[in-house]
Amino acid sequence: MGVFSDDDRQITCVYNSKSNKDKQTLAYLTASEKRLLSLDISKEEITGTQWAELAVRLDKKLCNLIDKEQIDGDITNFSDSDCITILRENPSALKGAIVFTEHIAKLILNPSKVLEFIDADTNKISKP
Repeated sequence: MGVFSDDDRQITCVYNSKSNKDKQTLAYLTASEKRLLSLDISKEEITGTQWAELAVRLDKKLCNLIDKEQIDGDITNFSDSDCITILRENPSALKGAIVFTEHIAKLILNPSKVLEFIDADTNKISKP
């Protein structure tokens, strides 16, 4: 078990409230009937251990979570520790919201892509 909850009935969203795309992603999730835990990295500090766990859940390197346009230099040569420092000190460097449940985790670059997390809710709507 990691530092984040593994509850399949809960969606966790790590996002930056200063990003319009991340706010749209959160709005989709808020409309869902599932429980939502949202962590705004512009207001709450995520620990290095939590960043490392998020990278493992996404099956990505930490440098792949960073928007290269927000950083001076070649981030591919940065260590994990450097990437954690960047993400902690510059929340706008995060490429997109990180959304996960027990079984699935995604880096959401396009807000509508988060719908796969809430599709089960739309099955309750009767079709004409």
